[in-house]
Amino acid sequence: MAQETTYPKRFNFKVVQEKWMKYWKEEKIYAFDVNQMGDMFSIDTPPPFVSGSLHMGHILNHSWIDFVARYHKMKGDNVYFPQGFDCHGLPVELAVQREYGISQHQRNEFLEKCVEWVDRNIRNMRRQFDELGYSSDWDYTYRTMNNDYKYKVQLSLLYFYEKGWLYREKFPTHFCVNCETSVAKAEVGYQEEEGKLWYLKLPIVGRENEYITIATTRPEYMEACVAVMVHPNDERYYDLSAAEIEIPFTNRTVRVYMDSIVDMNFGTGIVYVCTYGDEMDIKWKIEYNLDEIQIFTEDGHMNKNSKYQGLTIMEARDQIVEDLDKNGLIERIEDYEHSIIVHTERPSCRKPIEYLPVYQWFINVKDFTQEITESAENMRWYPEKQKQRLLDWAEGLDWNWVISRQRVFGTPIPFWYCKDCGEVIPPEKEELPLDPVKVSAPVEECPKCRSKNIIGEKDICDCWIDSSITPLEIAKWEEDKVFYEKTYLNAKVHRPQGYEIIRTWLFYTLFRCKKLTGKSPFYEVMINGMVAGPDGRHMSKSLGNSVSPDEVMPDFGADTIRYWAAMGSLGDDYPFEFSWVNLQSKQPVPIENILKERNKLPEDKFSNKYGIRYEQLVGASRFITKLWNAYRFLYLNLKKIEINNLNINPKDLSPIDCFFFSEFNKKLDMITNYFNVYNWHEATMLLRSFFWSDICDNYIEAIKYKFYIEDQNIRRVSLKNVLNLFHKILSIFAIILPFIAEEIYHIIYKKFRNLKSIHLEKWPMNYENISKELSEKGKLAIELIKFLRMNKSQLQIPLNQEIDKVIFITEKSQRDKIIDSREDIKNTIRIANIEVIDKSEEKSIKAEPDLKQFIEDLNIIIYFFK
Repeated sequence: MAQETTYPKRFNFKVVQEKWMKYWKEEKIYAFDVNQMGDMFSIDTPPPFVSGSLHMGHILNHSWIDFVARYHKMKGDNVYFPQGFDCHGLPVELAVQREYGISQHQRNEFLEKCVEWVDRNIRNMRRQFDELGYSSDWDYTYRTMNNDYKYKVQLSLLYFYEKGWLYREKFPTHFCVNCETSVAKAEVGYQEEEGKLWYLKLPIVGRENEYITIATTRPEYMEACVAVMVHPNDERYYDLSAAEIEIPFTNRTVRVYMDSIVDMNFGTGIVYVCTYGDEMDIKWKIEYNLDEIQIFTEDGHMNKNSKYQGLTIMEARDQIVEDLDKNGLIERIEDYEHSIIVHTERPSCRKPIEYLPVYQWFINVKDFTQEITESAENMRWYPEKQKQRLLDWAEGLDWNWVISRQRVFGTPIPFWYCKDCGEVIPPEKEELPLDPVKVSAPVEECPKCRSKNIIGEKDICDCWIDSSITPLEIAKWEEDKVFYEKTYLNAKVHRPQGYEIIRTWLFYTLFRCKKLTGKSPFYEVMINGMVAGPDGRHMSKSLGNSVSPDEVMPDFGADTIRYWAAMGSLGDDYPFEFSWVNLQSKQPVPIENILKERNKLPEDKFSNKYGIRYEQLVGASRFITKLWNAYRFLYLNLKKIEINNLNINPKDLSPIDCFFFSEFNKKLDMITNYFNVYNWHEATMLLRSFFWSDICDNYIEAIKYKFYIEDQNIRRVSLKNVLNLFHKILSIFAIILPFIAEEIYHIIYKKFRNLKSIHLEKWPMNYENISKELSEKGKLAIELIKFLRMNKSQLQIPLNQEIDKVIFITEKSQRDKIIDSREDIKNTIRIANIEVIDKSEEKSIKAEPDLKQFIEDLNIIIYFFK
């Protein structure tokens, strides 16, 4: 790319971004070479789900990841930074059904449309990544729906099966009847609900007109009741031991059991056991070898075992309550707030979870939680506090991992089974990847019972089965031995992710990769929080607090968005602050009013009436303008004088140069320490403050007069010194602000550095051989300059107006320091005459000053004459 000859007055980020995105791609600036020198540092980036668009949470997370990659490259590591995409999942199927009107039962055509939809979305998301300035090498991308990825997933399952850790079993599992699939325990959670507590009367067999009363929030489960439980120490019910209870609307009776787990303070102290209302029902069913009666279908209706067959679960609840009431079997009904278990992994679902006894595939994880916690303890956590989430989850885990999903678009579970005896038939490794629905089993008859009734498994894998081997996929496990050794076995592998998937993605990855390779996958983990709206709640369109990156990127640019991301704190939720305003009155509008207006007004009228003010982005863009203008000032002066190199000679440094160079050394050490622990917030705040307040407001102001004096050597040396310092600062900013940094580099620095890109620079080094004595003199000079500027302001004298005289009165030890910097002070403040006298001579001053002040910290008296 040709050398720039001009430095525009304004930073046009749209033009700049297009130019450098193209340049970086053509020049392969971010290309990865596995044989390059440096310690291998692999980043196991989270593959975003292919929803079609990145959201602000992605922007936060992936900006941080890009900071990690750029920093470690500058520090000399060989950074392996691939980016993949998580393609499978129920949302894809729902989107395809909605967009194309195709049912999942039209299997082949449906799968083709799923792939088409995913491909289109990935193209858009890659565009957004590029626009963000993301420095991934796209030659190493992956898609979880590709055959090479499915091969690794299925190979891992075959290995787990051979080790006896994977099995098929009929067992009551968490089942979302809304999504019509089983879900893992990590995918569900609790939410509070205002409900009812029904007190139902159940007849006691053999005792005329005698009943027990049980309190329940789920009367629709009554037909599946298989036992009644009371506490053995509950004196109210001693006479019920081994009694038989009649279940209304059925021809069954159930027995009363005594169990000390029963909560005597809930309801009446009597509970019924239904198959299956909750996890306690499952435990009691197993412990007491109770019958199993299933009354729900997988799509949330009552089945043939119910009087209410065909009704939805909620319709059945209303009908059974009505029927019980007609028969005088409802004692009373109370309002009741309680927690219900819902499908939390999919925010668009959040429907109640049932426990359905269906055949599922499981992986034994309960027996290996100690290994997982050991891996977690041996990793570095940023921040450390987030480790407890994983340890608590591992300690409380009481279910094995249900890995099968009753869907279509996903990695097939590569096994067959005998329909008669249930024997599992594994594939040959050489045949992977495969779909057992389409491919015949490797045997014609069951090796156990000789039945020929062999069925290919139609269920697919849980998406976490796919994503829990991402470190192995990027390392080319079972594909390229040398590459695998370099990027996994002998690498520092960094895992960046959000805290909300610690108990899923991180937990399962630690487990699976350790089992498959014998090595814990991660050297360290960096945890980000979730992006919240200005009201502190997680972003949601329904709450009116949500913003898309595509809404702000065109107006502010990538560097501004990345700067916003850099201000977030490790492990904590981070608000994206904005406010709705009335475009005519410019007054803020409450979100609740916006929600009402949005539902009431057509889109065009709403957009003409209301707009959004982005407070954080406006502040960030101001700083980027400051950055641009500061370097432009240097560029304009560079055009006036010939400089061949930016090499620094410590002997040419003035006291003020020495002071700011030594200050840079201190700040660089602090910024390095912050970057080492991924504390972007503190590092960025420190760098911004140093650049704006110290360098621009003080250093440049104190030396810029030298750019205009006649002595060409002084002009050249002064400009060279400041350009050198500004280059080091720019190379740090390049991590956070890659576009503006690249633009400035090519306009000012490329002819001196001869690197294709600022993003090939190394981390800056400290200045050496800086005179401590001169630095102290420079520090004093800057303090006096700041104080005198304040005096001029206090006296309402324009900064560019010359003043007559300033007298400094101080101890002899301070006099020489001031005298050495007299010219800098004089020319910066524009003082016609400066005198420095001893305190003993103060009485010799006859004229009355316009202002007299004592600087206690410096032990200096100042006489100020306008």
